[in-house]
Amino acid sequence: MKLTFKQAKRNTQIISFRVDPSTNQNLTALRTKYSDETKRRVTTGEIVKQLINRHWAEVLGNDYEG
Repeated sequence: MKLTFKQAKRNTQIISFRVDPSTNQNLTALRTKYSDETKRRVTTGEIVKQLINRHWAEVLGNDYEG
């Protein structure tokens, strides 16, 4: 599954969570890859938001257009 990011970001809400070192390395690698692709800084929140919305769409049978 490949995520897509638009140049503009929408308003967001702050959430907080903890991850183990391995997951943190994976997240950093994803953030770097998507930031390079979009030519702007992609945040952890943007990645988590898309993952949540895509999973929600898959579980509930709806199409999500990111």
